[in-house]
Amino acid sequence: MKTYQNIHVLLLKGGNGSEREVSLLTAAECAKAIKQIGYKITEVDISGINIASLAKIKADLCFNALHGDFGEDGSIQGLLNLLKIPYTHSGVATSSIAMNKINFKRIITNATQFSNDPIYFPKTLPINKNGKHLEVDHDGTFVVKPIKGGSSIGVNIIKKGNQIPNNYRFIHKKLMAETYVGSKELTVTVLKEDPLCVTEITTNEEKEFYNYSAKYDKHGSFHVIPADIPKNIYNKAMSWALKAHQIIGCEGISRSDFRYDTNEEKLYMLELNTQPGMTKTSLSPEQASYCGLNMDDMVEVIIGEASYEC
Repeated sequence: MKTYQNIHVLLLKGGNGSEREVSLLTAAECAKAIKQIGYKITEVDISGINIASLAKIKADLCFNALHGDFGEDGSIQGLLNLLKIPYTHSGVATSSIAMNKINFKRIITNATQFSNDPIYFPKTLPINKNGKHLEVDHDGTFVVKPIKGGSSIGVNIIKKGNQIPNNYRFIHKKLMAETYVGSKELTVTVLKEDPLCVTEITTNEEKEFYNYSAKYDKHGSFHVIPADIPKNIYNKAMSWALKAHQIIGCEGISRSDFRYDTNEEKLYMLELNTQPGMTKTSLSPEQASYCGLNMDDMVEVIIGEASYEC
């Protein structure tokens, strides 16, 4: 039986996508924990190597600290399956579904709509091409965001008029629009089939919403644990997070984001993240800490769930 000292962990990080810096920050914190536990570790920035050479490292398992394209959409998972290297977090199909917000919304809606507790999402709004602009036929405030992506990169709240800014459509070609709902931002981490708690996220006055800088700048956001919301809404968020985690087949860890409308007392799911950030300002480690788990404990649980699909 292998001991911690002779288990070799390959940690993948970096890449060339828009979430490279987040991945490096996540990797730095996870690497500390992996070393503290006692594993041997080899860190690899995938932006600087031939991916096929990963097999030569002879690792016992892979800790996937990548975010965004390639690392979170099922691509690296497929390669690791072929190489038969057990890896952390979710597999190919699950990662692909969660990465595509439209597909995720459809699958969760269809799976729960006739149940006793259907999961609701903000209404999807069609985006129309109108000459030089993209337009959304909606009078109120709405949100435009990339169909694929994370860390709130490219998210834009449109408050006046229905035209999407010209420069925005050139950055992200595949966009989706939704009605802007709720007044409270909530999130729930599920760790090995166990929803941890509900956090309410608030941002300082300079941040329009929980955007990239609010997530990763020091003091960019403020987290209330446990969220100060009605008990039935708290329990519903916990239940929905676990239900979505199980419906699409998440492994190890996931984090689901919600909006709560205090006037209508209605909860909306936004999305599920199969590779939640593990940085110093990230929500999942903070929730684990609230539940009595330190970073080492959390990483050890995630590693314990590593596997490959064949």
